[in-house]
Amino acid sequence: MCSTCQTWALETYGRCAGCGVERMTPGIAADGGRLCTDCAGIPGSYFCVRCGSEGRRQRGGVCAGCILTDRLRELLDDGTGRVRPELVALFDGLRGVERPRSVLTWTSSAHVQQMLRMLARGEVELSHDGISSLSPWRSAVYLRDLLVHHGVLPAVDRHLFLFQRWRADWLATINDVEHRRLLERFASWHVERKLRAAATRGPIGASRDKQARRGLVQAAAFLTWLAARGRILTRCAQSDLDAWHAEEFLARRPAQAFLRWCMASGQMPRLTIPTRSTSNPAPISQRRRLALLRRAVTGTDLPLPDRVAATLILLYAQPVSRICRLTVDDVLHDGDQVALRLGDPPSPVPEPFAALLLEYIAARPNLTTATNPNSRWLFPGRRAGQPISPDTVKLRLRQSGIPVMHGRTAAIRQLVLQAPAPVVAGMLGYQADTTTRIAAAVGSPWARYAAGEH
Repeated sequence: MCSTCQTWALETYGRCAGCGVERMTPGIAADGGRLCTDCAGIPGSYFCVRCGSEGRRQRGGVCAGCILTDRLRELLDDGTGRVRPELVALFDGLRGVERPRSVLTWTSSAHVQQMLRMLARGEVELSHDGISSLSPWRSAVYLRDLLVHHGVLPAVDRHLFLFQRWRADWLATINDVEHRRLLERFASWHVERKLRAAATRGPIGASRDKQARRGLVQAAAFLTWLAARGRILTRCAQSDLDAWHAEEFLARRPAQAFLRWCMASGQMPRLTIPTRSTSNPAPISQRRRLALLRRAVTGTDLPLPDRVAATLILLYAQPVSRICRLTVDDVLHDGDQVALRLGDPPSPVPEPFAALLLEYIAARPNLTTATNPNSRWLFPGRRAGQPISPDTVKLRLRQSGIPVMHGRTAAIRQLVLQAPAPVVAGMLGYQADTTTRIAAAVGSPWARYAAGEH
């Protein structure tokens, strides 16, 4: 047996198929069930000499949990021989994970140990601003997520925090002083102000953060491009805007918010911003949609999480960003009836997708490390308290041959052909105006349905 298989076997727990006792079950029965060491006839002792728990023992017969506890106690020591009181919740949360090996790996990094020691000894302020001063920034963000998840720091919108951190570092790379000053004003008084307003209504999400960054990057690119033409912003002409958009319209379109802001604030003359239709190609056919839906629900070639995500797109026309924000509490299970709380009223879940959805909930990934124990996210991510990234879901589905955008478009078009647009909007969490517009475009027989009558 290789070391990887041995490690996973010794980290598998459940009810033994032989004796019925809940304990470590590294053995495999003839029918595929799991067996404890006694029923499987595996020799040796696997009980920790310190805490008595059963599992993989390391040096001195001590389990990984005890080794992790000793390491965390040393790293989080405030200098008095005890864990800093404010970090006790983090200490308890990390040492209580199901698979301590992952936290041992993380805390073995020198920069992680340094960050934890600095926080424990008060060398860095235990606040969001204090965490922002740590480096490398990716590790600092991961640590911040853990601190928020375990209640050490107050919750703030994660992507707003990431944008603010990125903005400060990015502005420092702008060499032209006038350009940097203008971009800083735009970032503070327009971009970040809109993000803050959105954060008061709900989580911002990765796509909005990415869109804000792309807009700033393209704004800086426009200023550089204009300067290369020997122009300053106040002297920008219509021919300049036309030439800028003519070169790479789609890539440069994110700069349009900056251009409108400059015109409104008197930074440049009022000009006409070129437009171009960027409508999506025709959606996939109904025949292909049903074939893909059948593959997701009844096939076995896709991983279980991908099958559930694909079905939510192809059957319920849900955008990936919204799928990633669903929780297990949005799945309503009452006897033989299963429903999804996507809007009001909840949408019924037919078989065989109902059984597939419940099977997935019982086996959700990323629940055995320090980041998401007891997570309520339907698709837990690898970061503390966070769901999986929409970009990750999109990439996995595309690699599996699931057309994400065109599949969702095909689904919503078929749904408004089968029911009144306002009803579809309510049940799926869409705006009624959106579904009504789609219904009119596809020639739905319900296009004249009165929204107030449903």
